[in-house]
Amino acid sequence: MKKPLAVLGCLFFVGLVGCGGSGGGSTSSGTTDSTLASWDFDTGANASDQLASTTFAYTVGINLETLAITTSSPALAVGTTSSGTTPLILGSSTVITVTQDAYGLTLDSDLPDGVNVSFELSGTYTGSVTIYSGESFKLAFNGAAITSPDGPAVNIQSDQRAFVVLNAGTTNSLSDSSTWSTRYLEDGTEMDLKGTLFSEGPLLFSGSGSLAITAAKKHAICSDGHIRLTEGSIGIQSAKKDGIRANEAFIMDGGNLSISTAEGAGKGIKVEGKEDDTCPLGFIVINDGALDITSYDKAITASWEAEDDATTTSVEDDPDPFVTIHGGAITISTFGEPYEDTDTSDGDDSLSPEGIESKSNLTITGGTLEITTTDDGLNAGGAIAISGGSTYVLSTQNDAVDSNGTLAISGGILVAVGASAPEGGLDADTNAFTISGGTFIGLGGANSSPTSCTQNTLRLGSSSASLMTVKDTSGKVAFAFQVPSSCTARLCGSADILTGSTYTLYSGGTLSGSTSTFHGLHLGLSSATHSGGTATSNAFTISNTLTTVSSK
Repeated sequence: MKKPLAVLGCLFFVGLVGCGGSGGGSTSSGTTDSTLASWDFDTGANASDQLASTTFAYTVGINLETLAITTSSPALAVGTTSSGTTPLILGSSTVITVTQDAYGLTLDSDLPDGVNVSFELSGTYTGSVTIYSGESFKLAFNGAAITSPDGPAVNIQSDQRAFVVLNAGTTNSLSDSSTWSTRYLEDGTEMDLKGTLFSEGPLLFSGSGSLAITAAKKHAICSDGHIRLTEGSIGIQSAKKDGIRANEAFIMDGGNLSISTAEGAGKGIKVEGKEDDTCPLGFIVINDGALDITSYDKAITASWEAEDDATTTSVEDDPDPFVTIHGGAITISTFGEPYEDTDTSDGDDSLSPEGIESKSNLTITGGTLEITTTDDGLNAGGAIAISGGSTYVLSTQNDAVDSNGTLAISGGILVAVGASAPEGGLDADTNAFTISGGTFIGLGGANSSPTSCTQNTLRLGSSSASLMTVKDTSGKVAFAFQVPSSCTARLCGSADILTGSTYTLYSGGTLSGSTSTFHGLHLGLSSATHSGGTATSNAFTISNTLTTVSSK
């Protein structure tokens, strides 16, 4: 296993055993996830990610201010410090070393196979904490504040799982500077350094404490494996690159995550994807929790593209860069100016500050999403399918919902507000657009025409910023929405629009009695009443599932 060279007068390491090379751990190596069968791709579940399923035989506590070291068991003895290295001895063997080096502190675990250690860090420290381990380990932050003047604050050079625990009641912080010196492994290759908190392997966050990360140079949190958040509060400020970057996957099951990237910086959450013979990964799943992203570039993207990134000619080892939202409260805002670079010789990059992007399929089954973007709000290279949840999307310069393949609405609540023509609210590039449920409206300069409707849908023309109400001849309200700004196209649908009923479209007036509203969309209309306003259509009867309503 590769280890760092002695550089800048670094001290001799006692009992070092490395983990991982400069290129990071590989799923095909058997050290992380060896098969696709390890994963439930619907929820992102993986039994090996469960903290409770791992027994940590020993705890090593390190007070970063005093460098005092304690252990949880008398069987693991703290040896005598020599030349900056403190050995931890099990029986007659050194199994862990804690070494002060030129960059900071290095922790190295060489425990027997299947024996796991928990490192618990507390106190304030100036320097970088580097970790090596041949087995998965726990990294508990117990009121730790680490500031690195050179490189990552925490640098995990192991492709094993790192269970990062934010101890209850504690506030923790990690920060770096703009100085990142090149470091080398013992074979002469450069050490992989990509984030303020970087790991060659999976990063799995839990615990009810908090962690603030300030990234000055590179990504805030980066893993060459996957990243999972189950609980705790993490706040990220990134000045130059992405808030979160992972090679294989990002999964959120709970907790609170806020990300802010500066002007000219990167994305909120990006999963690159990675080819692999046995476990090609590159997906994003959000099951629960509170996620708040303000980003200059894309907020959430599963970005792998075969034509750009493939290193093999086979498609069997290609990842599926899908995004699935099952729940949670997601708030997104992007602020970069969209830019399409047509000159490939000038070194400039295009900028597409989309809200949620999947290069494969984007699926929303639940949760509350509130997305405001300068580019597409929702974008997919394959299909977009919305079957539940409450989704609000506003794009100021492009489509609110844009599928390069198919678009299907079968449930949930959706308000999609796009820019003026040729952009719009609901765009299905292949014109395979199905509607079978949900309460929704898409408006802007244009909407794609549904190709299949099993729920009654209305295609409406232009409108000013006003209350639009659809009510039948008895005055019963079937649909009501506060149009936020002038538009030239509207498409809406609801189970309350009934076949055989005759309706009239009104603009303005007063609506009362709806049970709730979602970004102007009135819900629970069984007792709603509408008065005043101006009829903007003649009476029309629902005889087909897609009805074009003509203005007066």
